[in-house]
Parts: sequence; structure tokens; C-alpha cells
Amino acid sequence: MSDLLSIGSTGVRAYQLAMNVVGENIANATTKGYARRSPALTELSAGAGSYILLNNLNIGQGVVAGGVARQWDEFRAADVRTGTSEASRTGSTMVWLDRMEKLLSGTNISGSLTRFFNAADGIAADPTGIAPRTAMLDAAGGVAAAFTATAEGLATIDKDLRASALQAVDQLSGFAAGLAEANVGLARVRPGSNEQAQLLDQRDRMIDEISALGSVHVSFDEKGVATVRINDSSGPVLVQGANTRKIGAEFNASGTLGMVFDPIYAPEAFSFRSGAIAGFAEANARLTDMRTQIADLATAVADGVNQVQAAGVDLNGAPGAALFDASAGGGILSVTTAGARQIAAARPWTVSGAAGNGGSAALQAATAPSGTPLASTRLTVSGGVLTALDPVTNSVIGTAPYTPGTPVTLAGLSLTVSGTAVDGDSFTVAATRPGSRDNGNLAGFAALRSGARYEGQANDLVNANASALAAKKQVAEAQNVILEGALAARDAVSGVNLDNEAVELMRFQQAYSASSRIIQVARDTFDSLLQAVS
Repeated sequence: MSDLLSIGSTGVRAYQLAMNVVGENIANATTKGYARRSPALTELSAGAGSYILLNNLNIGQGVVAGGVARQWDEFRAADVRTGTSEASRTGSTMVWLDRMEKLLSGTNISGSLTRFFNAADGIAADPTGIAPRTAMLDAAGGVAAAFTATAEGLATIDKDLRASALQAVDQLSGFAAGLAEANVGLARVRPGSNEQAQLLDQRDRMIDEISALGSVHVSFDEKGVATVRINDSSGPVLVQGANTRKIGAEFNASGTLGMVFDPIYAPEAFSFRSGAIAGFAEANARLTDMRTQIADLATAVADGVNQVQAAGVDLNGAPGAALFDASAGGGILSVTTAGARQIAAARPWTVSGAAGNGGSAALQAATAPSGTPLASTRLTVSGGVLTALDPVTNSVIGTAPYTPGTPVTLAGLSLTVSGTAVDGDSFTVAATRPGSRDNGNLAGFAALRSGARYEGQANDLVNANASALAAKKQVAEAQNVILEGALAARDAVSGVNLDNEAVELMRFQQAYSASSRIIQVARDTFDSLLQAVS
């Protein structure tokens, strides 16, 4: 009779625990990082009787709840960590590439350059008109504004990226410390207890968070204590038992992100292959390269336009002044020319051929780099030799043989003869006067536009970033599919299915009721025996 009471009482206790476990599962069905528990029920075997023949009569002593079993698969959990780390790197990079794309599209450097060069072409029809010159100056301001906005926007993105990266490193240190605390608890806790299951949940949450930030390799001892290494099984240790290493991060002079262990006393450099921090490093490398290219393009535009300006004279007859200033660096551009009259549309020298010239030759003149030409010079051609004459005294200034199409220096001028000259042909070269309607220097802007491809370079920067972003999106789609599959496989083992838990709850409830009925039957039988004896 006592055996029957014992069997019933063990069943009540065991199934009460089982119902508690199922209730815990239901309550935490949506809790992040919670792994489903199941009661570990074990039969209580009967001891051997005094006589061998009595062994077959011993039924047993009921059931015992040996603890709580946590449903978890190490390999499926590792697949989730790998998938999370890869997807986090791609997602982290995409955030910054997307910001760069929106900035570049919004500032539209290429469009501002197109408007500038089109405005330069517009002066050709009316070289002395103030309206087309003002339009060109306004367009120059648009170019400067586009470059400056881009440079400042990229600087802001760089600042935000660096802050986010350093914050992620701080978070990594915090999660590593949390994992070390969980390891301490796991080393002391009783196996099979609900406290152990809770600590294992905490351990896995910390490892998942670390994996999202950086690529790691994780191993466990017999108590579930985790050892975390960077990247793979041969990488440096991040967490081992209760110990975790201090992590430092900084951006070097080139702008790249550097990671280091023990930054003060024993620095050890390392880098992540995947994870959000690796994504920050990749995005920062692209951003640094983009800022360099924008700065180089701004300098090239300023130098190119200023050179064209310097090759001509403005409406006041003065040498063309610099139009852009890129000396601030970093892609910052400003307009230095104060007035529309300072646009150097005219060539510095006006060339006119004598009415009696018998050949088809034409002459182009420019100031020689180290020359000091007269205000006016007459040139004659004879036997393949150019002769420069002072138009006032008619004295010879100098002579130089020439080859058609090849510049020669004479009388402080750089002279180029094209076509075929006849002996005796002559030309007059005179400094361009203020208010000249000459538009010959504007051809320099057209040549600069086609030769330097500034608009194309700006478009190439935008397209390269857009292509990189599109490629990342395709990779992200594939990685998300892989991650979803890994999560589904893990959750099939560790996740809580409310339908299954409801069935389990009913089953354990019925078993609990049946165990209670056993106790009641044993009590009734015992009472009946007592009444019969009395």
C-alpha cells in the first residue's frame, strides 16, 4: 500500500514540475533567445527483494523529475551565428553606401558642371554682353556649391560612421563581459537545473550579439562554458571562462578602422572578416576613397578652369583672373572672381593678316612663358623664317625658323603658323583691347570640357557607388535567405510551438490528475482495510 502511495506522490510532484516547465515555455514563446525546455522524467526502479523469486513482483516506485532539459543544437546555433555575422556585415555596409548615393545624387556635381560649360558656350554669341557672363558666373557658383555640399556631406557621413563604429566596439566589449559573467555562473550551477538553462540562454544571447558585431569561433566545455576566438579556431581569444580581453579601436591617418587587443600595455592588432564592425570598416574604406576622389576632382576643375582663364583677357583688357579656389582642400570649392566682366572670353593677342597676303597661312599667338612682348608686333614670312618687326621703328626684333603647326618663341610670343605661307606674307599681332568682342579664349573651355571629362568623372563616382550598393543588395538577399533557413532549422529544435505546448500541457495535466487519483485510491483502500480490521 505504501508503494502505491509513493508512486502516486512521485507522479504528482513530477507532473506538477512538468506543467510548470510547459507554462514557462508558453510564457516565453516570444522571448528573444529563449530555448524551449522539457522535463527530464525518469522511472524510479524498485530495489531487489530479499529473495530472487520476489524480484519479478517488484513493479517500481514511480517517476522522478530529474531536472530540466534545454532543447538546443550546437551546430544549428553555429549556422545561425555565421549567417548573422555575414548578413550584418553586408547590411552595415549598405547603410553607408545608401547615404553616399543619396548625397551624390542630391548635390549632382555633374549637372552643375554641365550648366557651367553650357554657360561658357553661351558667351560666344555675345562676348561683351553682361547677361551671359553673369549666367556663367552664377553657374560657377553652382559648381562651387555642389562640390562644397558634397565634401561637407561626406565629412558628416564620415563622422557618423566613425561614431557608430566606436559605439559598436563598446557594445562588443559589453557583450563579451556579459558572456564572461554567464560563464562564471555555468561553472558553478547544478546541471539540469532551470538556473542552468537560464544561464545557457544568457550565454547564447551574448554570443549571438557578439556574432552580429564580429566574426567569431565558439567552443564549449562539458559545463557549457564558452570560449570565443576571433574569426576561427586559431584566432586570438576574446573570451575564455571568466576572462575577457580589452578591445580598442581607432581610425588611422588614412581613415581606415584599426582594431587592437590590450591597446595600452600589449597591443595586438586584429580585424574581423564579417559582422557589423567589418561592415563599418569596408564602408569607411569606400567613403575615404570617395572623399579623396571628390577632393582631387575639385582641385582638377579649379586648376583647369583657372588655366583657361589665365590664357585669356577679360572685358577690362586685364589677364584672366582665377575663377575657382580649391585651397581649402577636401573638395571645398569657392568662386574668387567678383564680377562678370572678369570672365576671360578673349584671347590676349589679336592677329590680323595683311590684305595682300598670297598664301593660305594663319597665325596664332600667345604670350610665351618667359616672354615680355611689345603691345604690337608685325611679323613677316620668308623662306620658312618668321621675322618680328617693331611697328613703330620697323626695326627687326628677332627671327626664328618655323615648321607649320609647331609653336616657336619669338619677340616674347609663342607663335604657331598653320597652312601654307607665301614669301612676303605678313601679320600684325596686337594686345587685345578692353571691350573686345573676341571670343577665342572660350574655345579653351570647350577643349577642357571634352579633354578632362569632368562631368564624366563625376558621373563615374556616382555610378561606381550605385553599382557597389546594388551588388551589396543582391548579396544581402542571398544571405537573408541563408539566415532564414538557419533560423528555421534552429527554431525547429529550440523554438516554442504553442500548439505543441498546449498538447503537452493537456497530457501532463491528465497524468497529474491520474497520479492524484492513485493517491486517492490508495487512501480509500487503506481506509477500507482499517475498517475491516476494526
